[in-house]
Amino acid sequence: MQHSSVVQILKVNDPRSGVGKNNKAWTMQEAECILLDADGQVSQVGVLDVPKDMIGNIVPGTYTATFSLAAHYQTRKIESRLTNLTRLPNKQERAAAADKA
Repeated sequence: MQHSSVVQILKVNDPRSGVGKNNKAWTMQEAECILLDADGQVSQVGVLDVPKDMIGNIVPGTYTATFSLAAHYQTRKIESRLTNLTRLPNKQERAAAADKA
């Protein structure tokens, strides 16, 4: 099951890495975001965990974010996980596309 929301990524924090208690290496990255409602208004502000395969590849902008539900590997709690980001054009890009049409 997947769900999508529109998010505006304001800042992508630097990746962090380390070694856990079990001596397993980990890497993580977070993005400072605004969650937008259906009217494009600010709904909430928060931090989005960047999936491992997207670390280092995300830039600020507005996106349709797709999420799926999965059990956390340690706590087994069901949580949403970001699975895809599709960039939405900004106002200038939309205006330029309209001028070409």
